[in-house]
Amino acid sequence: MIYALVIISVLAAPVAALVFLAYAVIRYAPIIGRIFEESPLLMPLRAAADPSGDTVRFRAADGIELEGSYFRSRVGPRVGVIVFCHEYLGNRFSAGPYADFVRDLGFDLFAFDFRNQGASATEPGYKPLQWVSDREVMDLEGAIAYLKSRPDADPAGVGLFGISKGGCAALVESADEPGVWGVLTDGSFPTRSMVMSYIYKWAQIYSHTTWRIVPAWVLRMLGWSGRMYSQFRRGCRFPDVERAAARLSPRPWLMIHGEKDAYVPIDIARELFNHAGTPKEFWLVAKAKHNRCREVDPVAYREKITDFLARYGPRRIPVEFLEPELATVEPALELVASSRTSGELVVVSEPAGELVASSKSSGELVASSNRTPLRRNPQTRVESNDVANRDRRSSSIDPGESKSKSKLAAPVTSVGDPSSNLLTSSGHFPAPASV
Repeated sequence: MIYALVIISVLAAPVAALVFLAYAVIRYAPIIGRIFEESPLLMPLRAAADPSGDTVRFRAADGIELEGSYFRSRVGPRVGVIVFCHEYLGNRFSAGPYADFVRDLGFDLFAFDFRNQGASATEPGYKPLQWVSDREVMDLEGAIAYLKSRPDADPAGVGLFGISKGGCAALVESADEPGVWGVLTDGSFPTRSMVMSYIYKWAQIYSHTTWRIVPAWVLRMLGWSGRMYSQFRRGCRFPDVERAAARLSPRPWLMIHGEKDAYVPIDIARELFNHAGTPKEFWLVAKAKHNRCREVDPVAYREKITDFLARYGPRRIPVEFLEPELATVEPALELVASSRTSGELVVVSEPAGELVASSKSSGELVASSNRTPLRRNPQTRVESNDVANRDRRSSSIDPGESKSKSKLAAPVTSVGDPSSNLLTSSGHFPAPASV
């Protein structure tokens, strides 16, 4: 009899847990789904139409007709092509304030309207949200396919520059597109972490202290269930941006984020950043709100993006097109070093073949790309997860100082160098393994 009671109690526990989980999903998934679909009050940038570009029509991967504008470089010869992905409720002409200056560096700029926005066609029954869906990813896939089909297609591929939701689309598409050589995002955000932040916020309001005893995995399950509920209701899929970021490497990524972003807190932005491998850089702009980094410091914004393109673009930008302080920058991989003892993440910007790093901890720093030990130099300016909050330019090292820094034991290979083992013979990154 005792053994029977023990067996019944052992079996009852998992059954009770499953019953509770099923009840929680049925009861709360629709609520979380509705919260997921709530659109925040946003003020997107809408710029006036620019007739200087060539208006083109092309089709998304699923056949929806889209409209875009192709802006040619103002200087020659062309050094690359940048595809601009606008923010939620924006349009393609917002590429002007954000990225028009790349045409003065030798890049062609292609901007397009996502479906149901701007001049692109409307898909019946589809209502875009602030979350990236498979529709925007298919739109971007179609844009890249169109650029590949042009007579003047760049064999080196394209770079992607996305704002907020457009940045999320750029990350998701880049994870599976070998023709992308680099990604820049401003205000991008993860999927799972943002949903969890909503759950914690509303749980504190409605449940007070009860939610604190609920295991974290149950809350994550509810977040996933709410997203699945919204997908079913809306007939689309909301991809996992974190998983895409984890597959981004070896493509370089510049992540720009505002310190005062009220929609995407800094810690959530860093969670997304930490999913990606090297090379990558996180630039936190002091006092900037969501999608307002450019407005807070337009000069530094242009310099940071120019520096990224000078290092990782498929071809060298002519010196005469660069600012004096960037004219001596060599294309190079930016290595992310982490302390073996503290795990502190440090982004180090140095010309090719040179790298030094400093850390608050006394532990040895190791370059993530080749595990080469680095010599410590407390005078070196770096951008780390905590230093970046205080100094937005801490990762920009004066090229004139680089000659005095210590050398890596192993050479650093430029992303734009055809001899790099990161590139295939066609100049494209190999397709990453699924995660």
